[in-house]
Amino acid sequence: MNSGGRSEGGILETILAGSGIFIATYDLAAISVALLVLGRAWDLNGFELSILGSSALFGAIAGSAAAGIFADRFGRRALLVGDFIAYVAASVGSAFSTDFAWLFAFRFVVGIGIGADFAVVFPYISEIKSAGTRGRNMATVMMAANFGMIIAYGLGGIFLGSGAQGWRIVLLAGGLMAVPVIFMRSRISESASWKRSRLPHMRDILSGFHREDIKKIAVSSAAWFSYQVSDQGLSVFLPLLLLTTLGTDNSISSYGSLLVKSVTIPAAIVTVVLIDRIGRKPLQISGFLGRAVPLIALAAIMVYTGGKYGFLEIGLLLAAYFFGAMGPDKTIVISPAEQFGTEIRATGQGIAESIGRTGGLAGVIGYGILSAIYGPWAGIMYFGIFAVAGFLVSLAMKETGPVAAGDRKIVDDTAWYWK
Repeated sequence: MNSGGRSEGGILETILAGSGIFIATYDLAAISVALLVLGRAWDLNGFELSILGSSALFGAIAGSAAAGIFADRFGRRALLVGDFIAYVAASVGSAFSTDFAWLFAFRFVVGIGIGADFAVVFPYISEIKSAGTRGRNMATVMMAANFGMIIAYGLGGIFLGSGAQGWRIVLLAGGLMAVPVIFMRSRISESASWKRSRLPHMRDILSGFHREDIKKIAVSSAAWFSYQVSDQGLSVFLPLLLLTTLGTDNSISSYGSLLVKSVTIPAAIVTVVLIDRIGRKPLQISGFLGRAVPLIALAAIMVYTGGKYGFLEIGLLLAAYFFGAMGPDKTIVISPAEQFGTEIRATGQGIAESIGRTGGLAGVIGYGILSAIYGPWAGIMYFGIFAVAGFLVSLAMKETGPVAAGDRKIVDDTAWYWK
């Protein structure tokens, strides 16, 4: 195990890492914009829309697990460039897809790139930043995700109103934005910590996990899974939810999603300010609880009142998004990268993400089935129940970061985690 505490990387590396997260989350929201049109244009039923909305999540599950161990074996930099090459090619293919099968296939490859990026970016940042600022830097990178979704909803509002093929422009934009990132990422330096600690064979990496490491993965995965159920479910179906419950058109529904999602920006700023001061655990607990209460309340109101919900629905969704973005939206991604030694860090992050992202799959498919059978309220209640589950899991979470080590500024690269 190597020593940490010294910052190896500059702002360029952090910005380039953030740009990848921005584009990845832009794309996850962009498909929700496309679904507003494709259901009618391609005569897709609710189950088919759910599968199409989940296609990138299937890819992300595979991409994150594979990328983690490859990054520990061959380096962080190579994966950070390679995953975006695949992403650009698949994004272009998605934009020009002519039927359900082709779009699903290209979206699956898009998901591989997205999953790989999340699995490698945060271990990389944790290794190039000092111990006392890692949380703030990683939370700042995750804040880029909030902007990515907002831009996707905004472009959806613009281009869906311009014609039946506007959804193609929204999907294509993600690929075009990623092109300069590939060239800029090729200029970043490799993690010096990884160079010092890398293991020569994949079997050595896998054998480096001990019982305590498995426990860390289990807790992290459970929290990640619980959050992804509502996060991905809401991200994919938010425009459709507003369309069906508020009676708006496609363009207005996309703009409405932008309004709801915009509340995550001030929430993310709060996280950046507080994460290294009060720790990950308090933010994660309060975030899950703050998401669960308004979602369950909204579902109950839908059941007992019926009809259109107007500003009340918007207000409860704003609260759910705010608290989610203030806590688990950041901490579930950051914490795994802080729990493992350098030689197995990306693998641990990738496994936790892969298991956790199945929650996104469960969220999208579960909402699609429940809302089709019982109505949107059932899908919202489903999200709320898993937010409660995340709250309970987070109570058992051990703190990571400087707070757990008594605010020491220079600490061992692994010993300061999970004390």
